[in-house]
This record gives sequence, structure tokens and C-alpha cells, in this order.
Amino acid sequence: MLQRVTIEITDLTAGYGKKSVLKGINIRVSEGKICALLGHNGSGKTTLMNCINALLKPFKGNIAIMGKEISRLDRVRIAQLVSVVPQSSYSSFSFPVLDMILMGSAARLKAWAAPGEKEINRAHDAMKEVGINHLADVLYSELSGGQQQMVLLARALYQDTPLMLLDEPNSHLDFCNQHRMMELMKEVVKLRGVTALVTLHDPNLALYYCDEIIMLKNGYVIAQGPSEEVLTNVNLRQALGENIAIEGTKGGLQVVVPRHLSICAAETGETEKEATRSAV
Repeated sequence: MLQRVTIEITDLTAGYGKKSVLKGINIRVSEGKICALLGHNGSGKTTLMNCINALLKPFKGNIAIMGKEISRLDRVRIAQLVSVVPQSSYSSFSFPVLDMILMGSAARLKAWAAPGEKEINRAHDAMKEVGINHLADVLYSELSGGQQQMVLLARALYQDTPLMLLDEPNSHLDFCNQHRMMELMKEVVKLRGVTALVTLHDPNLALYYCDEIIMLKNGYVIAQGPSEEVLTNVNLRQALGENIAIEGTKGGLQVVVPRHLSICAAETGETEKEATRSAV
């Protein structure tokens, strides 16, 4: 049985003013996958997210979600296909957490219609799914950055779209909650059959939690495909830096580290200069 393609991007060039940030991008992501976008700051990750969500009109090229060209869709239809977990969300007014999540109703309810009991129950289910049901009546503005991030994730789950875009969802989370967030995304993708596209800075999170990886550098896709095929020393050094490498710990765990912090160098007594030189 062939897997359906959730995102198909063809010959996409996009940017701001007259400057191109993305250059001739071609991407396909299948249904039921969690796919990481990896690259330096300025590589085009957020620009690509904005194009997929139709917040930025590309210079040329096409983006299709579930076979539908987004350039031909209105905002309501796009919101039925795409939900977004931003790095943060500022509100001028102080809303309770439940109300923040119910704002995801806009894609389904008619204009001026208020969420009913069914929608409220669904919102509570989404909060339970991410473990924040006890915060339903707490004001969003009083939450920590990590708690706010979980609220934004619950709102995206409540919105119930085939595609979820997560822009650095771990940026406000501590170490344990970063992994909790990624584990949760794996469960959501598996149980709901949705597709998640997530921008990450830590290649270790991509290595252990993502099915596929797309690597960007200077607006170009330099590698894409299954994580175990894409995450190689050659690709890492090209996309993120000459001194980055995958190494094995004594327990057999693979980790991505800067070579000047090399596990192998520490175990063998290799100097920082030698570790750096051997990585080039």
C-alpha cells in the first residue's frame, strides 16, 4: 500500500524583498512521519515554515498539502490542514488556558459561533494528552515558558489537522521536557497518523525521535530522507559545522558532538587540536 504524501514542495524559491532565502527547494514528506528540519540560523527553516503555512508568498514554485495547492486556499481551509506550534505566543489579554486552546476552533466553527460542550470536552482531551489538564483555569500569562509551550501543543492537537508545524518547540523547555515533548510527538504521529514537521537545533533529538530529516544550508536542501541515512558525518559537517561528528559511547549509544568535546578524544587522551584536525 502506497503512503500518501502530506507535503509536496516543487521548485520553491522564496524570500523577503528582492532577497531569496530559499532557492529551488524540492521536498516530499509522507503521511504519518515526524520530519526534522536541521540547519544553521539563517539557513531558511522558518522561511520554509512560513511558506507552508501561507504566511509568506513564494517568488515561484508550488506547495501542496494533502494534494491541495495552498495558493488556491483561503485561511479557513488552510487552518483545517495545518496547525502550528510557534516558539512562543504573546497575548495582549490574559486568557485562561482552556480559552487559549479553544481558539483553535476557528477552523471548524462558523463565524461568531461559540464552542459548545463537545468542543470543550475535546479541548480537555487535548490537555490530558499533553499532561496539563490541571492548568485549565490558570491564566496563560502566569505560566512558565515551558508550560506555555505545552499549551500551544495542546491547541495544535485540538485543532486536529493532518499536518503540524513545530518551530523550535523545545526552545523554552528544560532537558527532561525536551525529550518528553519529542516522545509525545512520536506518540501523536503514531496514534493519529498525522505528519509533523519540526525545526530543531539539536541533531541528537532528530537522530532519536524523527523518521526523516531535511538538512538546509544557505537556502538549499543538501540532504533529505530517512534519519539513519541523512545523519552522517559528511552531511553534519556540511550543514552544521566542520567539527561536528557522530560518535559512540561506551554503552553503544550514538551521539552527535562537536569534535573539540569529542568522547573519543577524552577516552584516548587526544588533544583538542588533534581532534579538530582529524575531523576535517
